[in-house]
Amino acid sequence: QECDIQEKIDFEVRMREGICRLLAVSSQREQLLRAVKSLMVCNARIGAYRAQLRSQKEEPNPCRAAQQSSENGAKDRVPCRAKVALSDIRIPLMWKGSDHFSNKEKSQRYAVFCLFRMGAQVFDTEVTIVDKAITDICFENVTIFDEARPDFQVKVEVYSCCTEEPLCITNTPKKLAKKLKTSLSKATGKKLKAALEEDSTEPLLPPDPVIHGAKYSLLAYTTLGLESAEDSFRTHNLTITGNEESSFWLPLYGNMCCRLVAQPSCMTKDMMAGFLNQQQMVGGLTSWRRLYCILRGGKLFCYYSPEEIEAKLEPALTVSINKETRIRAVDKDCSRRTHNFSVINPVSGEAVTQHFAADSRDELHKWMEAFWQHFYDLSK
Repeated sequence: QECDIQEKIDFEVRMREGICRLLAVSSQREQLLRAVKSLMVCNARIGAYRAQLRSQKEEPNPCRAAQQSSENGAKDRVPCRAKVALSDIRIPLMWKGSDHFSNKEKSQRYAVFCLFRMGAQVFDTEVTIVDKAITDICFENVTIFDEARPDFQVKVEVYSCCTEEPLCITNTPKKLAKKLKTSLSKATGKKLKAALEEDSTEPLLPPDPVIHGAKYSLLAYTTLGLESAEDSFRTHNLTITGNEESSFWLPLYGNMCCRLVAQPSCMTKDMMAGFLNQQQMVGGLTSWRRLYCILRGGKLFCYYSPEEIEAKLEPALTVSINKETRIRAVDKDCSRRTHNFSVINPVSGEAVTQHFAADSRDELHKWMEAFWQHFYDLSK
């Protein structure tokens, strides 16, 4: 896994090298604004990957920790991870009436984008141009984070740059461009890796080119967690930096509207699958039918065969597995079947019980463990 992180760092370093070369020869403002934004994203990702690499060296193996937690019992269970989607961002502006409706003078224009961070994952939006005719800054991007824990924190940062400032590139003469070309290579990645292994604090990357007129500053920020996740839009407070004297300043209301959705993996992935025998009462007689069962998304889906799933047929039986469900293991019942368990759900005030039997004690243990883990995941 360390090798994978190092490959990501090497890739971002090469991307950074290319962007710096582009900045050295660019003269179009729009191109420069996008290139500077891309450079900021590269720097943020390199920093996030380096922090992840350091934390992995300091912390125990997460897979080993998860295995130990499973062996130690329910109180040490590790909840399943989730996908988190952030979309439909709208940031309202609060122009003064004289500013918004006046056409007497040319309106200043600002380039704005958002940066999203969660752990080692860093994403960005497109750059949008804002002037006094705009009442809301809108980003249509859909950003998806993988492997989010229940305590995830998505940091949203809004950056702004006034595009009316004179354009002047002060740190990218031909000499610097040549230096970038010769100094950034495979050797940079090796140096970066060696420095990380030695826990070196020396600066590993050359300073960013300074481009007046294309410099972004942090305009506002907020942090979103699981408590912010809903199917509908929600409004969140923004912490605003700077003031009216700042060149990058925009009159924000101080809030942001967006949609944040979290989908635990247990809702979409098969958490357990295999054959079970389900008890039926036919004409007052007990019989058993063999079903292929899948535990997923708070349900136990039961089919006559795995082929029915591929054919997208409706399950023969669907049993709810939620916080109201009670599951009990039984060593032996009156029908002399062993490795049994019952699933009890309240329906219209009455308890409805389904009886199942596994093929072996080991299979019974696997199913019971899957149920307890599923209950734990759903509680988070």
